[in-house]
Amino acid sequence: MGSVSVDVHRAEKYGLADAKAHLSDLVATVERTGEACIIMRYGRPAACIAPVPEERAVPAKRAKGLLAPYADDSKRALEKSAFERMMVEKHGEVA
Repeated sequence: MGSVSVDVHRAEKYGLADAKAHLSDLVATVERTGEACIIMRYGRPAACIAPVPEERAVPAKRAKGLLAPYADDSKRALEKSAFERMMVEKHGEVA
C-alpha cells in the first residue's frame, strides 16, 4: 500500500465536532478539490482525510450484476408468491 504525503501546515483544519457533523460534505470537498484536510482533536492534528491516488481508486461493482448468473427464473415465481403471501398475512387482503 502506498503512502500519501500531506502538507499539514497548508491543509484545511476542522475540529472533531465539525468533522463528525459534516463528514459527507468534508469528503465531497476533498474529492472535488483533491486537497487533504486535517481533523483536529484537542487542538492537535488527529486524523487526515486525503484523496485516494488514481491508481488505487477502483470502481465499485453492484452485487446485482455479480449475482445475475446465479438467478434461477423458475424460483423467482416462488419467491414472489411467498412474499405476496407474507404481505397478505401481515397486512390483510388488499382490495
